[in-house]
Amino acid sequence: MTVPFGHEFRKKYFDRLAPDVIPVNHASYGLTPTPIHEKYISALNHDHEFPDRYIRFELKNDYVASLKALGTFLNTDYRNLALVDNTTTGVNTVLRSYPFKKGDKVVVVSTGYDSCVHVVEFLKARVCVEIIVVEVNYPVEDDEIIEKYKAVFENARPSLALFDTITSVPGVRFPFEKLVALCREFDVISLIDGAHSIGLIDIDLDKLKPDVYASNLHKWLYVPRGCAVLYVDPRLQGKIHTMPISHSYLDEETESGLDPEDIKNRFIDKFNFVGSKTYASISCIVPAIEFRKSIGGEKAIAKYCHELCLKVGQKITEKVWPGTQIIENQSKSLITAMINIEVPIDTFAKDVGSKGLNVTDLKEVKKCVDTIQYQMAYNDKTYLQLFVHGKFYCRFSCQIYNELEEYVTCCKLLEAAFHDYFSSKSRL
Repeated sequence: MTVPFGHEFRKKYFDRLAPDVIPVNHASYGLTPTPIHEKYISALNHDHEFPDRYIRFELKNDYVASLKALGTFLNTDYRNLALVDNTTTGVNTVLRSYPFKKGDKVVVVSTGYDSCVHVVEFLKARVCVEIIVVEVNYPVEDDEIIEKYKAVFENARPSLALFDTITSVPGVRFPFEKLVALCREFDVISLIDGAHSIGLIDIDLDKLKPDVYASNLHKWLYVPRGCAVLYVDPRLQGKIHTMPISHSYLDEETESGLDPEDIKNRFIDKFNFVGSKTYASISCIVPAIEFRKSIGGEKAIAKYCHELCLKVGQKITEKVWPGTQIIENQSKSLITAMINIEVPIDTFAKDVGSKGLNVTDLKEVKKCVDTIQYQMAYNDKTYLQLFVHGKFYCRFSCQIYNELEEYVTCCKLLEAAFHDYFSSKSRL
């Protein structure tokens, strides 16, 4: 008998979660189902039984099998894929390998993930690339974003554009498909930070045809942490090297002179072993994909999570915090399995006679957020992703082990936490 998504599903397949935890922030670190967690432990034990045997003679087979499964999942030749520790590592790998020259222009977006944007800032300091920031303030229509990029491409003629599939905060879908096509039109290298993508939205790489794409496998695909996929178009693979530079390094000229068959497999040979570490996550990729098939498949998972997201938004803005808003545009293109809901902090402050919070004071906001998140993690057994984007928001993630009332509970806990914070602040 099939176990329905929700709390029954959590009891059966996510029983490693402490029973009193309210998990509404799946997007940050993901969560591995129990059968996949057991496979991870088994793979770890197998490695430890005889490390020389596994690492020298078996690891590459696991690596290639995982790439083949991902190649099918993402609809691309598996030989264009590599496995890295996380999306940030993938972005670093590409940006710190590519032979930028002084004055090359790199386009980033104002809502980009800070660790990836920092790599471009590093390149500015080291190589003297120029950074162009596209400002995006939500809610906004996809076509408005594309027009902003088009104006930048026409005027600046950049070398590369770094952008998301789905941004972190706010957690909204970015028009990456149209942007990849625009990059191709203007001969700009497209580098997609797809941290939130595989397992969350459909990705067809042969149809999309980006130059570079990286995605975490732990966030939405249920693979244990420490594993991400990196795709690089074959024409760029000779320029991209492992991070750190390791045993497989060849300069671009030497690599281009290899036998044609060796060149076909070069990306695999380059990345399959970079250095000593635990590789158990790799052994979980195929089981994770098979597990997803066994519980209904990608469409069923996406449908449950998206519909729950919409219910959460409606319930909170109409019943819990009436009058608040979600971040969504007229085209309804922004929401996937994450939803960003306005938090009525002015009302909370007024409840306890406090002046409240100045959302333009980043230092004050950070202190408030850090305090509340810490207290809620230890007192309420939950964690809420809080941020400012014009207004104060909470980003909720919806997953197949969640149900609607969990989010209502979290809103009430957050309201109480703000009351405590503002009361303490008023007494200072």
